[in-house]
Amino acid sequence: MATTKKAVTYQCPNCNGVLAFNAESGLLECASCDSVFSQGEAERAIPTSVEPKVRETQHVRTVEQFLDNAPWEIEHEGTAAARTAVRYSCPSCGADVIADQSTVSTSCPYCGNNMLTCGVATAENIPDWVIPFSITREQAEVQMRQHFEHKWYLSRKFSASIEHMQAVYVPYHLYDVNVDGWAHYVAYDQKGTGEGSVKHYYGVKRAGHAAFEGIPIDGSSKMPDAHMDAIAPFDFSALRAFSTAYAAGYLMEVADESAEACQPRAEALAKTSFEQDMENDVIDQPAIDDISEVVARETHVETVRAHSCVLPVWLMHCTWGAERMLFAVNGETGKCVGDLPISSARRRATVCALVAVLAVIVFSILGEMTDGWRDADGLGILVGLGIAVVALVPMAVDSHFKRQMITAVEAADAGMSYGRQGLVFTERWQTEEHYEFESQAREKLGEQ
Repeated sequence: MATTKKAVTYQCPNCNGVLAFNAESGLLECASCDSVFSQGEAERAIPTSVEPKVRETQHVRTVEQFLDNAPWEIEHEGTAAARTAVRYSCPSCGADVIADQSTVSTSCPYCGNNMLTCGVATAENIPDWVIPFSITREQAEVQMRQHFEHKWYLSRKFSASIEHMQAVYVPYHLYDVNVDGWAHYVAYDQKGTGEGSVKHYYGVKRAGHAAFEGIPIDGSSKMPDAHMDAIAPFDFSALRAFSTAYAAGYLMEVADESAEACQPRAEALAKTSFEQDMENDVIDQPAIDDISEVVARETHVETVRAHSCVLPVWLMHCTWGAERMLFAVNGETGKCVGDLPISSARRRATVCALVAVLAVIVFSILGEMTDGWRDADGLGILVGLGIAVVALVPMAVDSHFKRQMITAVEAADAGMSYGRQGLVFTERWQTEEHYEFESQAREKLGEQ
């Protein structure tokens, strides 16, 4: 463990009490004399000091890894997090407080004093912007409880116990990315179903460009990426110039993963969004059902700039029996995400009941329709359709209910970060006639 360092704190100029940022009023408030101060007034009353040395950290991949090394658990010196932690002396009571190396703001577990530890904060990694908390502790807990409602696969006996609840300013990098490119496709329009169906093929071209603004990528190796992605979007019109005054009373960390290290992920999300939306534009045409082949494609991605910020997140570690769960609440919008335990009994009962009911309905209808039917091929097609309905509908319903339970999902695209113009098309082209074979449409596409 490193040598004990002195932390600093925001103190009330009137009574020397501890100041804390109030999410509802947006001011720093003194718990002792009820005085309130603006961010600027509080900053003038506190010294600043930094002494950084960044140690390598392991990127969290699972919820279990996060919970075993959570920022609020590092006082357990046997953990991996404790081995890269720093010991601080509380300015209020003198007690030793252990904080992770990237922690900038925390609180003393003995006297409750809000502390600025500085950690590895430097002029280089202090964020440019902050969105202050606007969701209180009570509101965050309500949002989490509401997240449990109307989940069909959740056991009726479910009752999560909150083991720990922490407000955290999570470091993010915000990327402005420009993308341009083109693509050639073979698309088709299908007429009819079954053996009698016919596909008409078309050659299609698309070209365009898009500007993405503020693609958020969390810069903390300790935070689970799926939770940090899923609580988006944030309203970036609420961004404020960063001040440590906003961190008083909250856990805050600086990024321990650089903007350069996280940039490829932002560019990959922008590229995926651009290419997928180009394809969607083709499929959305009235005469097109789907794309059968991407003949050629070229996409160029350029990061224009990157900003750093800290965004407000409530983290709740909950348990239910042997289950350990992590829920995250967006500290600005109140959106809650977190995976819930699926009740296998309710799932089996639901699927079996659907299969049984559909089987009775579908085959009763088929029995009436095929009474006296003499065409064996037609009868086979109808029976096949009935079996497909009985098999596929329960699968679709099961998938829907599972998605309700699994909400912490890593971002797959950057669609929420499109600039004002969105995706701008510079070329939309499609062959005037359709073709019987893909090869004919591809050949016509090559002539253009």
